[in-house]
Amino acid sequence: MRQTAFIVATLTGSLLFGASVSGALRAPAIGTSGGDAAVLAHAAGVERTNAMQAQAAALAAAIEDQFPGHAVDVALEAPTIEDEGSAQQQVRALARVRIDGSAPMLVRANALYERETRSVDAPSLWFEGTAERQVSDATRRDLAAAATRRLDAEFAGQPVALALADADAVAVGGRYLRVVARGTADFGAEGRAVATVEALYDPRSREWLRLDYALGPDPAQADVGLAYAGD
Repeated sequence: MRQTAFIVATLTGSLLFGASVSGALRAPAIGTSGGDAAVLAHAAGVERTNAMQAQAAALAAAIEDQFPGHAVDVALEAPTIEDEGSAQQQVRALARVRIDGSAPMLVRANALYERETRSVDAPSLWFEGTAERQVSDATRRDLAAAATRRLDAEFAGQPVALALADADAVAVGGRYLRVVARGTADFGAEGRAVATVEALYDPRSREWLRLDYALGPDPAQADVGLAYAGD
């Protein structure tokens, strides 16, 4: 069962576990002088703080949701925000993530934040590694099988065969591996696509905790314009 993590999203950028977002982002008190200008400035500051608090909480919750069935703790630095039109904002943050009691893993996260629903869907996560590791042929084949199942689910009714030619890995969190593999996805009559698969792997349980892929045109088939992406 997933456990709710405590979130840290500080304006100073400190990374600590066990504090609340509201405490970390508490706005300064109104001074005793400055009149209406001070009141307006304070109100604007409170609004910005509340918005950042909502964005940080949404991003942290979305990160947790990427690992169903696991206990996840997320600590965020203060996010950077960029408007993406009137309805969305791009939220980026540096996070430290612990999964099932692992050592903290440094993660670069970004996602689109929906203003109306105050939610984030399928964030992009990049786990920073600490040391290179070898990827066995068996692990590479297992990753190809997991990625094929994902492709089959998302391209229902369309045949696809995925072959991964090579894979690299780095250790993260003292327990997991971030594996990046490259190969070709064959969609039959629809053509082929260059495939890149990135996944977080637990060698102990042989579980792929998270899997992303990106597809692009095959240079050998310039007339085929496949360009799919998985979140």
